[in-house]
Amino acid sequence: DLQKGHTKVMIAQVAPAVRVSLGEEFDLSPGTFVQGKIISALRALGFDYVFDVAAGADLTILEEGSELLHRIVDNLEHKPGAAPLPMFSSCCPGWVDFVEKSSSELIPYVSSCKSPHMMQGAVIKTFFSDIIDHPEEDIVIASIMPCVRKQGEADRDLESMQTEAGHRHVDHVVTTKGLARMIKDAGIDFDSLPDSHFDAFLGYGTGGAVLFGSTGGVLEAALRTVYEVAARGSDKPTLDKVEFVAVRGLEGLREATVVIPPNPTGVLHNEKPFEIRVAVCSGLGNAKSLVKEIQATGDDDPTNPKYHFVEVMACPGGCIGGGGQPRSKDKDALRKRQAALYALDAGEKIRSSHLNPVIDNLYDKYLVEPGSEKAERLLHTRLEAGGAPRIE
Repeated sequence: DLQKGHTKVMIAQVAPAVRVSLGEEFDLSPGTFVQGKIISALRALGFDYVFDVAAGADLTILEEGSELLHRIVDNLEHKPGAAPLPMFSSCCPGWVDFVEKSSSELIPYVSSCKSPHMMQGAVIKTFFSDIIDHPEEDIVIASIMPCVRKQGEADRDLESMQTEAGHRHVDHVVTTKGLARMIKDAGIDFDSLPDSHFDAFLGYGTGGAVLFGSTGGVLEAALRTVYEVAARGSDKPTLDKVEFVAVRGLEGLREATVVIPPNPTGVLHNEKPFEIRVAVCSGLGNAKSLVKEIQATGDDDPTNPKYHFVEVMACPGGCIGGGGQPRSKDKDALRKRQAALYALDAGEKIRSSHLNPVIDNLYDKYLVEPGSEKAERLLHTRLEAGGAPRIE
């Protein structure tokens, strides 16, 4: 239908994991980087603009990192009503669904941040619509995702998932395999496509953002930014190495600690080195085990929890192993996709989310700062015990 002509402004946005897996549907090896061809294919299919969800991932880190630091400070200062620790990540809809329907007591622990493509949808329909001078009702957004649950996420019937006029932030979700079918059905020769570039408004994500496609990637990106925000003004304001090897790999549970140097004037007001302890869970079974362990141990002292932040991905390996990804006969497919994302990160000039000029521009022109009133309204949401209602 896209190729038959349309009156709407059609926008596609592409998740990090898709760029190292779609090629498998066209007989390329797992981990082959096909980002440029994906963009060309989407334009050939009729999309007017193509954006990078990695930009939304950087935006997520700014908001999530700010939320984490505020939770830590509020608990250190024993503020009434302080959100509890550990804070769990919120960008995996499989994990969110599990919390809402099976472990609703965990809802206060889960970050209020929307996932990257939902944040990006809100930004596009609120701000980009003005830039291109088209009303939001004429904009249709399709997210290209490795996940079969992302459509359900986009269908959540909550005010926070819609514009003020009641239009949904993201209209459609197409899986990696779904996009491959669209390309084949349209008769597009994928192999012969030239490389194209994302459109500028949301066209760049840092190395850390690309890591969102793999288990441990959200946490690693968060640690890079949280450290440098918390250490700003100290004797060691930047990381010697941005790689957090301890959270990398495909093991179901990993742990790490980052030490913030003494920084009395910093956001944590820490006179001594301050440890931020984190964990990564890949697969819901491992997440359930970790939650039971945390609940059994108990954290009577909110100023000194076992973990401050926990990343959970429902699919083994994270998004690279999502239900919408190609089913590979290569037993090392996940590892190869993951290695490709690590290589993309290593090759980027900018590897930390808070240094992304695209995101700086969003805050300067529209959002003010992480956690601002406008950012809270557009980029955050809530969980619902029993599950949120769905748009029919």
